[in-house]
Amino acid sequence: MAQLFSLDLIRVMSICRLILIVGCVMSFAIGCGRNAADQTVVHRDGEPDVISVDSDDAEMNAAISQARHSTDEFLRILAAPKANQTDFSAKRRYPKKSGEGGEHIWISNLTYDGKLLHGKVSDDPVNIANLKIDDEVSFPPAQLTDWMYMEDGKIVGGYTIRVLRKRMSAQEGADFDSHLQFKP
Repeated sequence: MAQLFSLDLIRVMSICRLILIVGCVMSFAIGCGRNAADQTVVHRDGEPDVISVDSDDAEMNAAISQARHSTDEFLRILAAPKANQTDFSAKRRYPKKSGEGGEHIWISNLTYDGKLLHGKVSDDPVNIANLKIDDEVSFPPAQLTDWMYMEDGKIVGGYTIRVLRKRMSAQEGADFDSHLQFKP
């Protein structure tokens, strides 16, 4: 079974960063995963491409596990962010309308009430019938499959993005890194 991972970083970044990252996100989305047999790219006019990753992808599953194991740290920082910590987002898996597999969707504008994360859908889903961009959603932190925020202009978290970044060609990686970097 394949899982879909949207590369719509545009919605999880502020407008100021949008201008800087459009070019790298598009090259990231278009080229990423083409050399891997277990990945396909869904191209969408005017929308970011979506990468299909096999549900048995060990590296992606390890990234999801790492995000889940560090959820408490993320929630602690989300509750009281420093001035240099912005653009909090979490990714959640939604079941596909066909019933097989799922699609991982970024949720931005996050708040946490102690029980549920609340935010807006940041990706335009490919296969989720009852979900669209900017819909308000709530879910328990146990359902997240990734999380991220920006700190001093660098991505903190973003474990699934890191996996996809590693799979880029040298040129795609350099383009990505020239606009966005991960904090160690």
